[in-house]
Amino acid sequence: MPTTLVAVGVAALLAAALLDERAFTLRTLAVVVAAGAVPDLDALLWVVDSGLHNAALHNVWIPLATALVVRWERGRAWLRDRYGPEAVHVAWVAIAAYAVAVAFDVFNVESAAVLWPVHDRFFAVVGKFAYSTTRGVEFTLLQPRLGGPLFPGASYGTVAGEYHVPSIFDPLGSDGGATRTAVVINAGWELLIVLAGAVVAGGRLRGSETTAPERSLRPAGEDD
Repeated sequence: MPTTLVAVGVAALLAAALLDERAFTLRTLAVVVAAGAVPDLDALLWVVDSGLHNAALHNVWIPLATALVVRWERGRAWLRDRYGPEAVHVAWVAIAAYAVAVAFDVFNVESAAVLWPVHDRFFAVVGKFAYSTTRGVEFTLLQPRLGGPLFPGASYGTVAGEYHVPSIFDPLGSDGGATRTAVVINAGWELLIVLAGAVVAGGRLRGSETTAPERSLRPAGEDD
């Protein structure tokens, strides 16, 4: 499955793309990047239950609940008063980074229990969309059929059934004994995303530092 560093790279790209000049700072970049890395922290819960990896923090309820809180808070201005006028905007981008990080593991053979704890089955959306001169159009990402699963990868195990997504902390679940490997980059495309995130976010930070003195010299109340 995509590594944590890939989620961090995509989060950096989201921050660079969605935050304007006022909102994009080293601090807000760190917030968005941290949000992209948080889902993988459920690997640490192997001490409680090996099935909680890709479940406890890889569900849809956390970003949905956070989005509802941010939406509810919008009229109360607590975030703005405490963290500045761009705080709500940054919060939405951080939520997006979190959701994308979860999606990376759903659209992968390792799967994620996105409905846990309401439903503890692991889901994966895997397959292809292609055209063949002999077989015609092939679309296997969704395969709706009477009495069968909507997603072909939906037949994975459950949290309660001890379906196990390996990690450096818990390579083989209850079996143990495996070599522990920390995978930083798992494929060339992952390296490309990480480099793109670093270059784009770094370039924007450098640009923000260059334009900051110009903005500070403008008369108070003057808009960009």
